[in-house]
Amino acid sequence: MSKRVAVPLACLVIVAVAGCASSKSRSASSTAPPSAAVPAPADVSGMWTGQEVGGPAVSMTLKQTGAKVTGNLDIAGRPDISGPVVGKVEGNTLKLEQRSGYGSEPFLNVNGDRITGIVAGTTLNLRRTR
Repeated sequence: MSKRVAVPLACLVIVAVAGCASSKSRSASSTAPPSAAVPAPADVSGMWTGQEVGGPAVSMTLKQTGAKVTGNLDIAGRPDISGPVVGKVEGNTLKLEQRSGYGSEPFLNVNGDRITGIVAGTTLNLRRTR
């Protein structure tokens, strides 16, 4: 092969290989799945009051550190199920358990200054007092 053909051909091969390598790395990074954004836990700190629909008055005082929650639950006329609670918040979902081991509440929905959910087949509505 003559030098006039070999040198341009070699340059063309080098450019083509370099171009493929750089486009391959770009396409690999552009096809990588984006990292899933984890929502920050809702703020549930404070005093919450309300009631179960057709049921007794309910109040809770909650303290939150990150996603962990501690506090006290008071259900009027029900000292057997009132008392300390622990739990966690994931996004807008609050999960509480009684420290006594009596039971746990189903997932409760947090929306700003409101907590709602179904407890023992009855709707629970709480509002944060400021």
